[in-house]
Amino acid sequence: MLFFKRYTIAVWPLLMAVLILLLTAVGDVAQHSLRLDSMALKNGQWWRLLTAHWVHLGWAHSALNVGGFLLLAWLQPKGSWKLWLIFYVVASLCISAVLLSDQRISFYMGASGVLHGLLIVASFTSKWLEPWRQYSMVLFISAKLVWEQTAWYSDESLGAIIGGHVATNSHLVGGVCGLLVVVFLLYKNRQKTN
Repeated sequence: MLFFKRYTIAVWPLLMAVLILLLTAVGDVAQHSLRLDSMALKNGQWWRLLTAHWVHLGWAHSALNVGGFLLLAWLQPKGSWKLWLIFYVVASLCISAVLLSDQRISFYMGASGVLHGLLIVASFTSKWLEPWRQYSMVLFISAKLVWEQTAWYSDESLGAIIGGHVATNSHLVGGVCGLLVVVFLLYKNRQKTN
């Protein structure tokens, strides 16, 4: 019985994975209706600030992000699904705002930016990871974010797999959102102990 208690998974990441797969199955119609597109935003289609983080370039892109949501489910993060949804919405809006300020980006779609933040917070709040593993995962993801901002990073091979350019700035913004939550949780925990 202890085995099943320890290895149960969170449900909300699985629901996000299903949503992503369903929208990928719809194909171009979903992509064109939901992706972040500055021209569409000028025409009042504000939902795209959020929905761009649900649609993907194709099956390979979706599979990578669904894998991230499966990892989230496996980590068993603490907290209400409502708090995780709020994080998803806030991080999505932050990422969209930053990407819209980049004139080189004509459109964007994908959940990887938000996923970086979710994985940071989920690693830190995992119900079963030991503290040293929690900190190691947060450090590893943070190091990846820094590496993606250097001249040594190239997205050519990953871009070929997903069928488009990797928007590393979305990863960075999502990761920063996650790190801000971790800092807040550390501060809150310190206040409790004092």
